[in-house]
Amino acid sequence: MSQTAHDQAHLASALVFELSKVGRSAIRETMVGHLRLIEEGLAERVARGLGMAPLPKAPAPAAPVVEMEPSPALQTIGRAKSTLEGRDVGILIADGSDAKAIKAITKVAAAAGARVRTVALRRGATTLDDGSSLEADGQLAGTPSVVFDAIAVVLSGAGGEVLSREAAAVDFVRDAFGHLKAIAADQGGQALLRTAGVVADPGVCDASDMRAFLAAARTRQWEREASVRTLA
Repeated sequence: MSQTAHDQAHLASALVFELSKVGRSAIRETMVGHLRLIEEGLAERVARGLGMAPLPKAPAPAAPVVEMEPSPALQTIGRAKSTLEGRDVGILIADGSDAKAIKAITKVAAAAGARVRTVALRRGATTLDDGSSLEADGQLAGTPSVVFDAIAVVLSGAGGEVLSREAAAVDFVRDAFGHLKAIAADQGGQALLRTAGVVADPGVCDASDMRAFLAAARTRQWEREASVRTLA
């Protein structure tokens, strides 16, 4: 097929998602039958996702089915560029966050072409560990991780405990993990990750390892997907 394995899984899952909304089973079966004319394996995956057995019969084609050469141009995931240029990185902070770590992440991510924004529980001044103040670019409740391509969590121990009791903070990191984004976290941030059920993988990095974070942030963590959702 023209698509990568991840593209194929997303295509099949999208068909399952849409067809699952169709109330009449005859229509679902007809559609899966037509998919058999396109690609037998695709039809089997969609039928399995719909709990459909046995596989519906394929209709007589209106024109002869022509086998074509694979075309990489039809890929979506496979054609995505591995880059931070033009992407957004969010840094979750709280009182007591490590000022040097925030500056380091901001500097290297910006140098790679990303736009960096800080997020905190409140928009007012956040007091960092060196006594300096930083006004966050976004309020946590109104700036979910969905608006970022990668996130960093820089928190003191106390900050990690406080945000672990905030549903918006738990969702911030859990959603980033579920959306297959790179996550960097320092020791305080790890407490929030544990509360959110985020487990270690190549895309979850220590905040001090900028090389690993930048490499992971350039793309989505597609190998993680099987651990967070069932695809067709």
